[in-house]
Amino acid sequence: MRKNIDIRRLCAWIIGIVFIFSGCAKLMDPVGTSYIVTEYFKFFHLSFLSPIAKVMGSLIALTETTLGIALMCGIFRKITAWASSGVLVFFTLITTILMIANPEMDCGCFGESIHLSHFQSLLKNLLLLLLAAGAWLGVKEWGEPQKRKYVSAGLSLLSVCTFAIFSYISIPLKDYTDFSPGQRIVASDPYSLVSKKQWQTLFIYEKEDSVGTLIRDTTEQPFGKKDWDFVGIENRFIIDKYPMPPLPIKAEDGTEMDYLAADGPVMLISLYKKPSERKWKNICQWAESAEGAGYICLIVSDQPYYNDYPCYLSDKKTLSTLNRSNGGVTYLQDGEIIGKWSYAGRPDEEELEEIAQKDSIETITEMESSDNRSYQAFMLYLFAVLLLL
Repeated sequence: MRKNIDIRRLCAWIIGIVFIFSGCAKLMDPVGTSYIVTEYFKFFHLSFLSPIAKVMGSLIALTETTLGIALMCGIFRKITAWASSGVLVFFTLITTILMIANPEMDCGCFGESIHLSHFQSLLKNLLLLLLAAGAWLGVKEWGEPQKRKYVSAGLSLLSVCTFAIFSYISIPLKDYTDFSPGQRIVASDPYSLVSKKQWQTLFIYEKEDSVGTLIRDTTEQPFGKKDWDFVGIENRFIIDKYPMPPLPIKAEDGTEMDYLAADGPVMLISLYKKPSERKWKNICQWAESAEGAGYICLIVSDQPYYNDYPCYLSDKKTLSTLNRSNGGVTYLQDGEIIGKWSYAGRPDEEELEEIAQKDSIETITEMESSDNRSYQAFMLYLFAVLLLL
């Protein structure tokens, strides 16, 4: 009997872990989640709900995470079982429709962190449904958790809500977009828009009637094994298209100005919706401070909002992908993305001078390591509270 109970709890834990990871991935990037929800609204002809996509996405993510916490703590077991099963059935129906219709959109199951095809998403939901059946099918006595598990769940939920609020006013701790730090933009290499073509030489080896195709630059034995025999050479034509993301920047008359972001130290302020007059004034003042510290400062928006400071144009989706914060700052050095800040977390004059004196690789490493450690620490803390308390 004890063995059956343990297996049931294990199934519930696995579902809970998936729910928590999925929910936190969405909560970490509310802007990206809103785009995913908007795509769903468009697909189901509910575009009139697009204005609430960000709120809806956050509520869905928070619901997933809350259910995951309840599953791992084993609290409110009957209600949690019904609620999580209902959510899984709903997600399975949605992914079944998507697999049949096969629209060009991402399922968004794990936000921007993991991209699944419609079939993979459906398979994942079916597996979770099987686990749900193993956890709750035929259960007559739900039992009661230890009282400390309610404390564990409360602390975890409070932590997740704090994380969600932080994500709303900041930028994602982990950047999964095409404009992640260390990436170069197209303008830094004009020839990157031309498809790069090259011949790849494949050395063919044979082993005991099976053929192994290995990419080698010599005819030495692969992996040091003596039982492989070299049998021939094959040349294959490889085409690598657009290895760098484009960052289109234009003047108001339509003139291409993206080269401005690819020369020297650049602080690019991106606006994908109209700021208040007060916020705009603060942005202009910060831009002047950045220029005084030796940076080229570019304000780029999706449309001209104010005329008292030079402003360039780009499309809304690109700007919100470049930096999730409206009025956020992206630091580029000769076309390479070095770091990002939200509007509220942008560096002051002293920090700007410190950044200018640092090597760009050092800056990337420091910022990436700090953000990664913060996210990992949060997830480790969350699961430690759930499993150990």
